[in-house]
Amino acid sequence: MTRRRLQTIVIYVGIIFVVLVMGFPLYWMVKTSVEPPTTLFSPPYSYIPTTFSGENYRLLLFETYFPTFLKNSVIVAFFCTLISAVVSVLAGYGLTRFEFPGKKLIARGTLFSYMFPPLMLGIPLYIIFDSLGLRNTYVGLVLAHASIGIPLGTWIMWQYFQIVPKSLEEAAWVSGASRMRTLREVVLPIATPGIITVSTFAFAFSWNDYTYAKIFQDDITMFTVTTGINSFVERTAVHWGLIQAGATLITIPTLIIIVFLQRQLLESMAVGGLK
Repeated sequence: MTRRRLQTIVIYVGIIFVVLVMGFPLYWMVKTSVEPPTTLFSPPYSYIPTTFSGENYRLLLFETYFPTFLKNSVIVAFFCTLISAVVSVLAGYGLTRFEFPGKKLIARGTLFSYMFPPLMLGIPLYIIFDSLGLRNTYVGLVLAHASIGIPLGTWIMWQYFQIVPKSLEEAAWVSGASRMRTLREVVLPIATPGIITVSTFAFAFSWNDYTYAKIFQDDITMFTVTTGINSFVERTAVHWGLIQAGATLITIPTLIIIVFLQRQLLESMAVGGLK
């Protein structure tokens, strides 16, 4: 066996090992969610389910607030993604195409502001939202999530617009197009991978956020899926079947997005690395 082939085998074995280690919790989550509730704590435990049941999903969807949690998460994540994408595109374009004092400082400051942990920003935001009556509202949670998505999104779009040739815009201006029309019809199609990346990060943060949802929403009808699942942990019982079924449903949207948009995500990361 040649050295090159041995190295290839070692690499593939390492990849398989990492995939198994990383994927096992997901497998166990799905496995537990499709087993009857009565077998969860009945030894002997098996790595392969012997009986299947949809009881956990039935209880989750028809006898809990989970559909309400899901609706809240969809609404908040959708508007957070929309606002983050629009503001990031306009801010990133402005930082790239307009000259003004302190431009680079502002651009770098957006990334610096992203480094603050949500918990640190939660206290001042709580005081502001409480005084404005925005607690237990969609508006408050959307703005809180956007405060994290916009800085990173602005940084990404600032990097991405720099690779768009300005000569294309100048040609459109000569033809009589306005700046906004040029942005819409010339620049944005080229920067689509960057916009997809910004939207993906904003959606993923909003969909998976627990900190802000826990701080600003204390009405069970306004819980998102992350805080809602936490309500299945009671003082006298932990409903593991409901938790695993809910976690499985929560994972599906993010997993689908990553699988289908991984090319655009990698392309945008490469652009950021080049800069």
